[in-house]
Amino acid sequence: MKLSPLVAAVLISTGSPSHAFDLQYPANNNTDNLVWTGHLSPDTDTVVSAMLAAHIYGGEATVPEKINPESEFVLSYCNAEPPRIESDYKNVQIGLVDFNQTTQLTPTIDQNAIVAVIDHHAIGGSPINTPQIVAMDIRGWGSAATILADNATKLDITLPKQLACAALGAILSDTVLFQSATTTEYDKYYAKQLADLAGINDIEDFGQQMLIAKSDLSHLSASTILTMDYKNFEYGGKKVGIGVAETLTAQQLLDRKEELLAAMRAYKKANQLDHLFFSITNTKDKKANLLWADSSDLKVLKIAFDATDLEKDMLTLEGVTSRKRQIGPAIQNAVESL
Repeated sequence: MKLSPLVAAVLISTGSPSHAFDLQYPANNNTDNLVWTGHLSPDTDTVVSAMLAAHIYGGEATVPEKINPESEFVLSYCNAEPPRIESDYKNVQIGLVDFNQTTQLTPTIDQNAIVAVIDHHAIGGSPINTPQIVAMDIRGWGSAATILADNATKLDITLPKQLACAALGAILSDTVLFQSATTTEYDKYYAKQLADLAGINDIEDFGQQMLIAKSDLSHLSASTILTMDYKNFEYGGKKVGIGVAETLTAQQLLDRKEELLAAMRAYKKANQLDHLFFSITNTKDKKANLLWADSSDLKVLKIAFDATDLEKDMLTLEGVTSRKRQIGPAIQNAVESL
């Protein structure tokens, strides 16, 4: 059986030599010139996971782009300093958090410089391809922050109050207050542990405040909204973009549908995408309102969600809240079937 380079790296790392980055024994690592970063269009899990990794393993936390309003709220609420925004990742060691796809990798990152990956997404599409041994920790949990909280516990590292608070925010964000299909018991367990460390008595109230901060997008342009929580994928050799806006006030965005559709068509053309989709995810009623850029995208959606009689310009999917577990895989299967 032939293994992809990324899977092979995972297997090799179980017996890694002393010079490989060590996630189990951080004291073995040389962290000079080490930076941690997440995916483009950073969300709260990516931002905080970089901070957690730097605290646990050493090095510096960074983000490749400006953080979004929800992340700003979480860090402000927790009195935590945001990571440095970095665009030039040349001549440094790289630790990746919350992703493993080259389509979401900052262009200036040399894959030869990657030493570690801590993630909770599937290995598929266009994963990183490295000639060197890479330490990896990939689990199907609800957030990368949960994995890092678990690692801190196993390494007997107590997180400071501000970072525990931010980590709780990251878990609540990626699991949509435990309502997402990606939520696991690990996420709920560590959310409680982190809340205790942070002195937060009402997890639900904190989460609701986050959702409110995330929901008001009235001051932002349609093109900004499209890419605030956006990821590129490669499915069946096709370049596919999927953006998401999770909001308590979905009608605010539904009223701007024409603006969003125009922004999608322009973005698809400018970035030479084969397909582009955008979900206005109603976190209150737990449903996704999917938009598409053109007829080729509509063809994909009809197959993905068995919506052969779809004639409107929006597809509403009840009970769908997760790009990772529900929207992305369905679109991938459809694209690869064409």
